Amino acid sequence: MVLDVSTAAGAMTGDRYIESLRDNREVWLDGERVPSVPDHPAFRGMVNELARIYDLQDSDEFRDQMTFVSPETGNRCSYSWLLPRSSEDLKLKRRNSEIWNEQSWGQLGRSPDILAPHITALYAIRDSLGSVKHPRCAFGENIANYHRYCQENDLFLTHALGDPQVDRSQQPQNEQRNIIEEELALHVVEETSEGVIITGAKQLATAAPISNECYVSLSATFLRRSDPKCVLAFSIPTNSPGMKILCREPVSYGYGGFGHPLGLNYDEQDAMLFFEEVLVPWDRIFMLYDSSPLLAQLTRRAYFQGWPNLVRIHHRMQLMTAVATLIAEAIGVIEYREVSAKLGEMATCTEMWRHSMDGIEHNAFLTDDGLMSLGDMNAMNIFFSQMSSRMVELLREIAGSGIIMQPSEKDLANPDLRGYLDKYMRGKGVDVEYKSRLFRLAHDLAVSSFGMRQEIYEYWHGGDPNRNRINLLRNYDQDGVTERIKDMLSRPLANEG
Repeated sequence: MVLDVSTAAGAMTGDRYIESLRDNREVWLDGERVPSVPDHPAFRGMVNELARIYDLQDSDEFRDQMTFVSPETGNRCSYSWLLPRSSEDLKLKRRNSEIWNEQSWGQLGRSPDILAPHITALYAIRDSLGSVKHPRCAFGENIANYHRYCQENDLFLTHALGDPQVDRSQQPQNEQRNIIEEELALHVVEETSEGVIITGAKQLATAAPISNECYVSLSATFLRRSDPKCVLAFSIPTNSPGMKILCREPVSYGYGGFGHPLGLNYDEQDAMLFFEEVLVPWDRIFMLYDSSPLLAQLTRRAYFQGWPNLVRIHHRMQLMTAVATLIAEAIGVIEYREVSAKLGEMATCTEMWRHSMDGIEHNAFLTDDGLMSLGDMNAMNIFFSQMSSRMVELLREIAGSGIIMQPSEKDLANPDLRGYLDKYMRGKGVDVEYKSRLFRLAHDLAVSSFGMRQEIYEYWHGGDPNRNRINLLRNYDQDGVTERIKDMLSRPLANEG
C-alpha cells in the first residue's frame, strides 16, 4: 500500500501545525493527561514559536530560501525534504537550516528540520533495506514512499532509539545483547494482516508531544540483538492508539517575564514512549527481524544527516560568544587580559566550527545511489560533545557572580526597590534593566534548568561519545604514517662522530 499524497498540502503553515496537534494524542505531564497540547502552558510557547517559523516558509522574504516546487504535485515543499543531487542542492539545504536556527537561536536539537535527513539517509539505502525480504511488504519501497509522504505533507518527526535505562549490565558496550528483555525492550508481539503488534518502551524521544510522527529504530549501541523480535524500524503518527507519551518536568514552566527568554520559547520537551499492543501498519515498517542493512550503514561512506545539527551548533556557539562579549562590556572587564583571552577562546571555537562546515561542504561527493553527500563529519560531532561544556564554562567565568544575582521584572517595577536597583545594580554605561535582561539570558544559557538540559542534550545527541571515539579510531587511516615510523625505527642508528 502506498501512502496517499493526493490531498497533501505541501509546506507546513503555523495554523496547520497547531491544528495537527489537536488529535487526541495521549500525552502525560506531572501525573495528568494533557487535554490539548497546543493550549497547555508547558507546550504553548514552543508550539507558537514553531508555528511562527513555519509561516516563514510562505513569506515573501523566505519562501524561495525554504521551499521548492515538487515536480510530482506542484506543492511548495520544504528544502528539509529535498533529496540532494548536486552541490547546489546542498547549499540550498544549508541555507534552509540556517534560517531555522537563526530564528531559534540554535536552541532546538529536534526542530522540524532535524529528522528529515534521517529519512533521507534511509532512502539512500532503500535497495539494501529491500534486500531483506518479507512476504507482506517491501522495506525499500516503504521508505521511498514514506519519504515522499513526509515531503508532500511537511511532517514534523522525532525519533526514539534507546532502550529503557533499567538494567544494562547484561550488555557490554559494543557487543551483542545476550539476554532477552521482552518486557522492556520494544518487540514484536504478533503479525496480523494489517501490520505488526508491538509492546515495550523507548527513550528518549525529544519533542514527541509536539511532533506529527515518531520514527522508532535502534541506536548503534542497540543494533546488535540476539532476539530478532526486538529488531525493527518504523514510523507512526504521534496519536497512534496504545502509545503513551510521558513528559519530563518542564524546565521553565511557571516563570514569567524576561527571566527565562530561551526556556519559555524553546523547551522542546523530552519524553518516554510506552507502547501497549500498538499496531504498526505494514507500509510503515522499514526494518524487521534483520538489522544488517542498518549495521552496514554505520560504516558506509555517506553523510546525509549534517546541516541541521551542524548549523544549529554554529548558531549556539555564536550566541554564547556574543552574550559573553556583551556581558564583559556591560561590567567593564572586556579589556582585562584574562577575560579577552577567554572571549578569544570562544571565538576560536566558533570560527573553527565554521571552517569545518565549509570543509565538509567542499568535500561533498556523489554517492552510488545518485545523492550528494557531505564530507566526513564524524570527528566534528565528537568534538562538540566536548567543547559545548567548555563554552558554557567560559560564559560562567566571564559573567562571574552576576549570573546568579539579578533583579526580576517585578523587582524593577516596584518603586520601593527601583532606586536601589538603579544605583547598585547598573552596569558600565548601561541601565539596570538592560544589564538584568542580559545576565538573565546568560543564566538561561548556562545556569538554569533549561541551560543544564541543553548541555546534557549536546553531550548525548550524537550517541555515546566514548563509543563514537572508539569507532572513529577503528576507522581512522594511519597506515601511511605508521609504516613510515616503522621504517625509520628499523634503520640502524647513524654512527656518531
